[in-house]
Amino acid sequence: MREYEFFANVYDRMMKNIPYGEWEQYLLLLLFSFGVQPEASITELGCGTGTMTRRLARSGFKMTGIDLSQNMLRLAKEKGGRINYVHMDMRELDLPEKQDAIISVCDSVNYLLTNDDLTKVMKGVYDNLKDGGVFIFDLKTEYLFKTFMDGNTYRENMGDFSYVWKNHYDENSKIHTYDLKFKYREDGKIKTAEELHKQRVFSAADIRSSARMAGFGKAKVYQELTLTRPRKNSERIYVVMKK
Repeated sequence: MREYEFFANVYDRMMKNIPYGEWEQYLLLLLFSFGVQPEASITELGCGTGTMTRRLARSGFKMTGIDLSQNMLRLAKEKGGRINYVHMDMRELDLPEKQDAIISVCDSVNYLLTNDDLTKVMKGVYDNLKDGGVFIFDLKTEYLFKTFMDGNTYRENMGDFSYVWKNHYDENSKIHTYDLKFKYREDGKIKTAEELHKQRVFSAADIRSSARMAGFGKAKVYQELTLTRPRKNSERIYVVMKK
C-alpha cells in the first residue's frame, strides 16, 4: 500500500479544520525573527497539496515545494501560482540554488522513521541553505500520539466517499500507525482503497544528535504558536535552526 494514493484526492477536504491561517502567521513571525526577509527564497519539504506553499508565495516569498507523492504535487500544481513544484525525496534534497530558508510543516518530518533518515534530511537542508539560512520544522509529540490518538477510530461519511481511520501508537518503536480505509463511488461502482501511514516520535536527544552531525549548532524549540519552551503536554512543537 502506497501513501497518498486515493488519500491525496480527498486530503484537503479531510484536513479542512487545520488552522493554516494561524500556522502561516506563526511561520512569518519565526521567519522574520530569524532574519528571513520578504522576497526570500524558501523551499517547503513535504508540501503536499501546496496550501502553505501558496500562502507564503502570496506573502511575497519565492517558493519551491517538494513532495514524494506525485498525486499530491499534481493537486498542488492544479491550484496555480508561481511556485516551482518538484518531485523529490526530502532525504535526498538537491536544489539548484541555495535557499534563505527551508521549512516543513504539518508534521511531514514525523514521516521519517529512523534517526538516520532524520540526519539525512538535516544534512541535505544544511547543504542547501545559504550561510545564515534558517530551517524551521514542526513535529507531533509523543504526548499527542499517546493521549489523543492511540486506540481511537474516526469515521465519517463525506457524501461521495467515506472513511475509517484507526490509530495505534507503539511506545517501544515510537511509531504511530494510521490505518485508513476508504469507500468511494467511481464509474457507477463502489470501490475501496486502503493506506497505511507511519509516523515516528523524535526525542530532543534525537534532534540534537542529527543536527550536530549535519553541521547545525544550537536549536530553538518552541511550543506551537508561541515563543516559549515546550511543556510536557505540548501536542506539537516547532524547531528552528540557523546555519
